[in-house]
Amino acid sequence: MLQIQDIMQTLEERQKELGRVVSIGKRAKMDLPHGRLRINHNKGVVEYYRITEKNDTCGKYLKKSDKAIIRNLAQREYIDKQLKSANVELEEIERIIKALQKIVSKGTSGKEILYKSDSVYSLMSDERKALIEPMLMSNYEYALKWEKEEYKKNEFKTEEKVYSTKKGDMVRSKSEAMLADMYYDLGIPYRYEAELRLKSGRTTYPDFTILNVTNRQEIYHEHMGLIDDEEYRFHNLRKIEEYRKNGIFTGKNLFITYESGGCPLNIREIAKCVRWILGM
Repeated sequence: MLQIQDIMQTLEERQKELGRVVSIGKRAKMDLPHGRLRINHNKGVVEYYRITEKNDTCGKYLKKSDKAIIRNLAQREYIDKQLKSANVELEEIERIIKALQKIVSKGTSGKEILYKSDSVYSLMSDERKALIEPMLMSNYEYALKWEKEEYKKNEFKTEEKVYSTKKGDMVRSKSEAMLADMYYDLGIPYRYEAELRLKSGRTTYPDFTILNVTNRQEIYHEHMGLIDDEEYRFHNLRKIEEYRKNGIFTGKNLFITYESGGCPLNIREIAKCVRWILGM
């Protein structure tokens, strides 16, 4: 789903780019000769004429030695047409931005842009929120609702979940605890070992399911903590292949981390990757 902040950002970036072009064009025209260029084909020979008078339709013939003038006249005409088109587009962009500003507002952070209609639910009291089912909600409210939803967890060998996290989850390894705390510190909604039903009918439990709040899409994170172990490695490679067959793959909605004896977990670098993936 295309977000309003993406639309606004794209329009503002285009506005700056066109403004730059207009500024460059106006400066360049100051050093170019007046008039326009007429190009004529005479028995297979290209002829160039410079027109400076309003009612003149023929112009003054330019020799081959006037190559610089010919090029500059052509450049001036191009700039004139480019500026005219750019200014028309700038006017339309300004009109669209003003129209959008009537239906959006800034979030509490001052950076996020929200549809005003999405804020109706957010501005209600908690007592009223508990009584209604919202038809529209902000990304912030959507994330809160997503985190509060009950989900089926992996019950396999729950006795192995001995490491606690800042969020209060119990996980199977120190590395998973570090990853969970990373998501918690970054303010990224996540679920640990939540049930995932694949298109093939199989059920699996990704280590983490995180929510990209901006587009409200779920991303699955598998951490390979025992990649040195051959059986473990093959098991996870088969799992990744199963994901791929079901439309879940890296670069789209799957994030993979790993560690081995010679390659320990680098939580700082992983956090950088996560921020980049989520556009933070």
